[in-house]
Amino acid sequence: MTNVGIDKERMEAVTSSRPTKRFKDFMSKLWKHRKGKAGLIILFGLVIFALIGHFAAPYNPLANNAAAFQPPSHAHLLGTDYIGQDILSWFMVGTGTSLVVGFTIAILSALIGVTVGVIAGYFGGKIDDVLMRAVDVLLVIPGFPLLVILQTFLPPTLETTVLILSILGWPFLARVIRSQTLTLKERQYVLASKLSGLSGMQIIFRDIIPMLIPIITINAIFIAVGGVVAQAGLAFFGLGDLRSVNWGTELYYFFNQDGIAYKAWWWLLPPGIGIIILGLGANFLSNGIFETTKPQKGG
Repeated sequence: MTNVGIDKERMEAVTSSRPTKRFKDFMSKLWKHRKGKAGLIILFGLVIFALIGHFAAPYNPLANNAAAFQPPSHAHLLGTDYIGQDILSWFMVGTGTSLVVGFTIAILSALIGVTVGVIAGYFGGKIDDVLMRAVDVLLVIPGFPLLVILQTFLPPTLETTVLILSILGWPFLARVIRSQTLTLKERQYVLASKLSGLSGMQIIFRDIIPMLIPIITINAIFIAVGGVVAQAGLAFFGLGDLRSVNWGTELYYFFNQDGIAYKAWWWLLPPGIGIIILGLGANFLSNGIFETTKPQKGG
């Protein structure tokens, strides 16, 4: 009885060390980390700019407000496009659309990738074999050509683009998560949870997934950026919803409506700078997360 009591106390001590405190400590360290803090500020700033732009754009981005190809002026700070639409208003509203596209793709891809990766890694066996073969098939298929083909035959809506990019965005994350899960399921606190009688799904949600949050976040950040760039690339080639106000359609109309001929640099720079800032913020944040969570030497 004494040994049973001691073992029970040990298991409770191990299982009581939940990732909640670790997550708070992680966020505190990330904010103190120079790159991590810079990334958070940049991405948060973009989100605030997008929210402000949705409600406070100076003009309707789809309305003809002035003469075409007007350079920046007091009335139009970023000039106008080929039909007199205000570029600043288009950029402010388009930032929100592009960010929603990127974040939605990241969330959907992460949900699929984490689910597949954790289940395959934790349960193993035939489940692992079937899921990983599906992942392998998707990984060897050329992504962008498939994306163009699917986008050509499916309805040209922004929702279609998001759905396609989400379906193609999760396989690599699933393989990364599976690899990490194979290691985590052998940790002492997971074994203690098994001995305490917790089910596989309880262990996954209590012990496995919380420890994967940093690596999930890093991959989701790059999936979001990749989604924004991919959507912009599709729009540049005239695929997707060209009526949508976003960075990609802004680039499409610049190159297809004589923006180069008129040397309308003020029309090209905003979406390009927006993509660069988004990528920079994502790179800073992901580096901050990696350097904050990596094992310390001698620790």
